[in-house]
Amino acid sequence: MPKQLVERIDSQTKRQGSSRSDFVRLAVRKQLATLERWESLTDKVRSQYKGKQLSEDEVVGVIRAYRDK
Repeated sequence: MPKQLVERIDSQTKRQGSSRSDFVRLAVRKQLATLERWESLTDKVRSQYKGKQLSEDEVVGVIRAYRDK
């Protein structure tokens, strides 16, 4: 890991009173949850869409329209 990134992590953990391992564990869990949610949403949209293959930007537009309902 780049030294500058480790220093930023250590700075945050010191302020939070946690360990580097706890910080990284939480960050990884959040990132995985975000990615899994994104995959779930895009899979739903793609399975219901019968037109041409959607680009990522088009999928985002469909998801936003769905959320605005």
